[in-house]
Amino acid sequence: MLATNGCSDTLSREHLVSEGVLGVLADKAVTVSGLPWLKGQTKALPFSALVASSLCIRHNSLLSPIDAAGAKFFDAVQTCGTTATPPPLEYLLSGHDLERWFLRSLAVMGVSRNFAIDGAAIDQDFVDRLRIVELLERPEAWLKPLGLYVLGGQGHQFTQRSDVQLAPLMRRDTSELIGITVDIQGLALGLLATDHDITGTGLDRAFYRPSALVFDMAGVKHRITLSWEDGGPHVDVVLTWKPPP
Repeated sequence: MLATNGCSDTLSREHLVSEGVLGVLADKAVTVSGLPWLKGQTKALPFSALVASSLCIRHNSLLSPIDAAGAKFFDAVQTCGTTATPPPLEYLLSGHDLERWFLRSLAVMGVSRNFAIDGAAIDQDFVDRLRIVELLERPEAWLKPLGLYVLGGQGHQFTQRSDVQLAPLMRRDTSELIGITVDIQGLALGLLATDHDITGTGLDRAFYRPSALVFDMAGVKHRITLSWEDGGPHVDVVLTWKPPP
């Protein structure tokens, strides 16, 4: 991502999904599908196979705290979504850091050509158009409608699953990349990375920058609070656990 003079000349090899998050999901390997180079197959791959040279060494190093924030969030979701006994759990995370983790994943997946439709890589001009570097470096540059969305609705029922799904969010009627959607073990989230009308994208029915995710686990309520410094209103989103059939 050599988009500014602040980049170093050498590309690093970073994980498509940051290593800290992979460590939350599994010990040494994860089951992967949907990547174009898998050609329709599903494979169990070690973490070392899920890397790409997309970020310069300097920016990859600067993003280490963001990777840690992503890992903390995944760990919190996994713990809250699998614990149906007291006491209620409480987590506090930076919403801005979480948004930048989603954006980092969007950048790595897109630049490495791992976002594809029918095997063809999509939109290789998105880095400058979406101001990826600026948004990674300056949380204050995120102005609504840019940001994190929780899909589903208030009281949305989720069934915990042992997988993570990432998909590109595209501008309507074009091949332009505008964001990313992530399904974390049954919890669906979206990130909009550019000023775009959300009507018809699915984000228009979602919650923008929630103050907290509240997991109602058969009456035991766990809370992941997200802190924001944007001066805007925020609401708690309650998610109701539904046991698998």
